[in-house]
Amino acid sequence: MKLIKTFSILCSLFIIGGCINFWGKKNQALPSPDKPVTSSLPDLHDSYGQEEKTIGGTGGQQSATTNKDYIIGPEDVLKIQVWDNLDLDREVQVSREGIFSFPLIGSVKADGLSVTQLEREIRERLADGYIVNPNVTITIKEYKSKKVFVIGQVIKPGSYPLTGTTDLLDIISQAGGPSDEAEKEAVIVRPKNNLQVENPTLPQEAKKSEIITINIKKLLKGEVSLNMNLQNGDTIYIPKINYYYVFGEVNKPGRYPLEEETTVLKGIAIAGGLTEKGSKWRTKLLRVRDGQKIEIKAKMDQFVEPEDIISVPESFF
Repeated sequence: MKLIKTFSILCSLFIIGGCINFWGKKNQALPSPDKPVTSSLPDLHDSYGQEEKTIGGTGGQQSATTNKDYIIGPEDVLKIQVWDNLDLDREVQVSREGIFSFPLIGSVKADGLSVTQLEREIRERLADGYIVNPNVTITIKEYKSKKVFVIGQVIKPGSYPLTGTTDLLDIISQAGGPSDEAEKEAVIVRPKNNLQVENPTLPQEAKKSEIITINIKKLLKGEVSLNMNLQNGDTIYIPKINYYYVFGEVNKPGRYPLEEETTVLKGIAIAGGLTEKGSKWRTKLLRVRDGQKIEIKAKMDQFVEPEDIISVPESFF
């Protein structure tokens, strides 16, 4: 009888201990209301971000950078991919007539179409009896149809492609920025027939209505209202600084940048003014005209021209 009672007590203790252990583990597994729930799943957001960085940071991944709204033109080089049809992948150059040839569908007119529109055109023509649900992707391999010219005082003058909406600051940056001898104002020449321009147009070759003047010093300092969008055929001309010289009886003789509407009086003032011996009324201008040096009796309200020399002699008294 005692043995049966003892056995019953042990069984009861075992059952009670198991229940305590079960509820302890259960409570341990449940989140506390005071603590945030954590997950052992991988952070998908971080993984996606890493994938985006890889695509965006690879120079050869042109599909990540091509502007789908870019309007294709003659001489542009296109990379065309038809997914799961490697034998159709092509690099083609648009002809001067604005067309190119593609397998199965023949001649394709690209001039005037956006990248998106051309993708749709090729997709629809391939789907018409050749491929079921073709997936077509086009990237611009080389931008050649639209360009602007940068000449004058920049580090890298030349022609630069327009790859979409491109502004003045972007092109000046691509050209290495203004040189040390650059004037503060740039001249943008925009011929009315800019779609046919193959070479830069100098300001003296353009009409007044085709010229836009921009203060690039203010632009480079952050005045964004001056940052105009460029068009195909534009020429950005940054002239060299013009100088004049002041010698003789002035306090600071030397060379000075010629600002607009600088008079002889202002030029002398910038050079520190006259010395005690200087004669305002006997001042002369030395100027080169038609390859010949001439000497002019200077008037104080007379405008100074590039490379003029203001010569201030001693006074007789």
